[in-house]
Amino acid sequence: MKPIICLVVCLLSSGIKAQTNPLAAFDNLVNSTWISEGKQLGGHEGKTEKQFSLGLDGKLIKVITYTTDPQTLAFGLRNEGVRFFNKEKSEIEFYEFDKLGGVTKGSVKIEGKSIHYEYEYGEYLLRDSWIYISKDEYTFRVCSIKDGECDQIYHEAVFVRRD
Repeated sequence: MKPIICLVVCLLSSGIKAQTNPLAAFDNLVNSTWISEGKQLGGHEGKTEKQFSLGLDGKLIKVITYTTDPQTLAFGLRNEGVRFFNKEKSEIEFYEFDKLGGVTKGSVKIEGKSIHYEYEYGEYLLRDSWIYISKDEYTFRVCSIKDGECDQIYHEAVFVRRD
């Protein structure tokens, strides 16, 4: 009887741990490369490629972004970023470092299987959303936020898995 109780307790506790992983919403993106081709943020034609991987034994999501440069149209490294759970604030945060020396930082909100990055950009509060379509496709949307909702959409594209 004791081995059965131990087995049940172990199974339940491992299920609870998996369900409470604050970064679980990234599981579908990790260890994959995601591609968007066509009209890019800024209006030019090109490609964006994002590579998601784990760091710090799964406590960190690393993202490397390659894009088509709007001036030269050359394809290359643009950003490197991290997403992590800040225990002190009890929220997911992100930092994105670009090759021009800029840093974007903000919070991450999870809505079902969709992921929303919220951050200040000058006087605006913006949201970049990865809206889940299927395990191999997301709609990417950049919009301003007003009263907690998406107000003006600045860009929309589709990212597909390429593995």
